[in-house]
Amino acid sequence: MPKRRLAIAALSLLALGGCAIATPFKGPGFDPKEGVTLEGPDQVVVAITKAVLQGDSSERSGFWTNVRRVEASLESRQGLIGYSLRRQLFGATAWTMTVWVDEASLDAFVGSRVHQTAIEQSLPALSQTGFARVEVGRDDIPLPWDRAVEILEEDGRHYD
Repeated sequence: MPKRRLAIAALSLLALGGCAIATPFKGPGFDPKEGVTLEGPDQVVVAITKAVLQGDSSERSGFWTNVRRVEASLESRQGLIGYSLRRQLFGATAWTMTVWVDEASLDAFVGSRVHQTAIEQSLPALSQTGFARVEVGRDDIPLPWDRAVEILEEDGRHYD
């Protein structure tokens, strides 16, 4: 019986490797009861990223420190509707989803000092990245994470 318990435990850990948790979708232009609250076009821009981490604990810790800095800067960004972060429970993959009123707002954020610094400082911790942008209807926000990951895998750019 002990071998069987070990086998079950091993299979359980493998199954959990695919499990992920996400923060609730939130932001200055979103209300959970009303949806998108910012004025703008019928279509909004969704940016989805994926990061597969590598390296030692200090490199990974630096990555998460930068994620927190970028997240702290989001609420003040012009044109931000909302965002959510997702990560594997027992794995090395993290995702971000931000939603913007237009491409110009997203581009301004991507070019911001806090975002550029985060990218530069996080490179040693990354073994793989992926990026996707897609326009969706305002009424489709927030996108479910399974749909966001599907968009990223189908239409995203991936780098090793």
